[in-house]
Amino acid sequence: MNTANDLGALRQRLLALLGAERELVKKFIELLNEEREILLQPDMEPLFGLAERKGQLARQLDQLATVRSGILTQARVTADREGIEQFVGKAHLATWQDFLAVVTQARDLNVANGRIITERLKHNHQALAFLMAHADQPATYGPDGVSRMRPGSRILGSV
Repeated sequence: MNTANDLGALRQRLLALLGAERELVKKFIELLNEEREILLQPDMEPLFGLAERKGQLARQLDQLATVRSGILTQARVTADREGIEQFVGKAHLATWQDFLAVVTQARDLNVANGRIITERLKHNHQALAFLMAHADQPATYGPDGVSRMRPGSRILGSV
């Protein structure tokens, strides 16, 4: 059974970890904002370097989330909002809420960027279909490597 001292030490570790995670998430938000700016430009080349940095930061965040999960397991606390709020206590609730606010902001930015990417891909596919339908090439190759007859014609920009 965990003693009060053990739980206090685990609480302090969790609070320190939440602070470190919050700072990493803020860096992730900076990258997401940078990604958004690039996505709104015609040149996508800068995305390659950004994707590498984003991946590194995501791996670091994943490692910290694993440590957080371990702390909660040691403290025998459920890893849900209610369990964590009860564990950190009223005195430190603001730390948890700040963490949640930053994570929510990152999630929302990531979803918005995903929508932009999806829209750009849709337009690219439509443009390719249009060009292929009007080219003198009898067949193309699909993502599975199988040759296909020209894609059906579709009006560029249609849904």
